[in-house]
Amino acid sequence: MKNSALQKTLILILMAAAIAVAVYFGYINRNSSSSEEEITVGEVEEILMLDYEKHYPPTARETVNNFFRIYKALYGENATDEQILQMGAKLLELYDKDLADFQFDYDNSLLQEVNRKKTDGYTVSTYHVQSASETITKRVEGRQVTYVECMVTMRKGSKLYANNYLFVLRLEEETGRWKIYGWTVTSDDDE
Repeated sequence: MKNSALQKTLILILMAAAIAVAVYFGYINRNSSSSEEEITVGEVEEILMLDYEKHYPPTARETVNNFFRIYKALYGENATDEQILQMGAKLLELYDKDLADFQFDYDNSLLQEVNRKKTDGYTVSTYHVQSASETITKRVEGRQVTYVECMVTMRKGSKLYANNYLFVLRLEEETGRWKIYGWTVTSDDDE
């Protein structure tokens, strides 16, 4: 009878030890996973993850919105030259083929422009793309064209400069994508 009581006691002690070890490792794993730092993705990284082949902006307004989102990051974020060029490639994906083909020394020009704006202290503060009801769409030379206005506020130090942009976008018939064909800029300070 002593053997069976001793066996039961030994089994109970081993089970208690196993439970204690399981609780301990469960506690450690719970604490270590909750103490891991959350990875945050900045605006530059988010832009670089955009996949326009799979998720192109559905409207002309959204295409212009994406254009300025990228420009805001170009001027306002601390991007490396490589990231600037990668964001520039994202801009080219928004351009109509005729506009993209017209670019001369695009990478070098973009780097010079961005670095000059940063050196001069310019950032894009805000941009507001006009509402869909205000856009004008018509056929020009057999192609569907839309005009989208956008007001952009640039900051240099404590001074703000407002510019109005008028974008012309053409519809790519084969893809259904609105592509930027060109734009003009007027400043409120031009008056």
